[in-house]
Amino acid sequence: MVRVSGSGKELKRICWLIVAGLLGACTPAPEFTDATGQPVSLHHFAGKPLLVNYFAPWCAPCLREMPRLNALAEEGEIAVVAINYDPTTPAKLGQLATRYKIKVPLLIANEDAKLPFPRPSALPTSYLLDSEGKLKQTLIGELDPSNIEMLKATISRMSH
Repeated sequence: MVRVSGSGKELKRICWLIVAGLLGACTPAPEFTDATGQPVSLHHFAGKPLLVNYFAPWCAPCLREMPRLNALAEEGEIAVVAINYDPTTPAKLGQLATRYKIKVPLLIANEDAKLPFPRPSALPTSYLLDSEGKLKQTLIGELDPSNIEMLKATISRMSH
């Protein structure tokens, strides 16, 4: 029979704390905040392709493409979120959604977010991620019906 000394128990406890810390570190910090102030992470959308669209209320092409993004999200094949390019508050996001009839979730990107795509240099910019959150395509400019058909074709190729 082996006796466990006090220092052995302490060592075991330290090992468990290290393991717990490492497991905790595997959970990424939420990348976004939604219009209700809740944290949202990209892994909430895992299992389905995701279109991340950067927009601003002062960007006319961004607002023109919103009904198309709403319709695309409604079809259900691709999850769609819109990120407000400018610093804002959750309350202002709610007001934007109402004013511009935006049905897709509006998000604020957190400053220290580790995203699989860069902050865009032009608006609107959309990033297509696969169901595992890997960047598959970057689309700069307004999404028109032909761009959206191309996105759908890309999605169907990814899922087969």
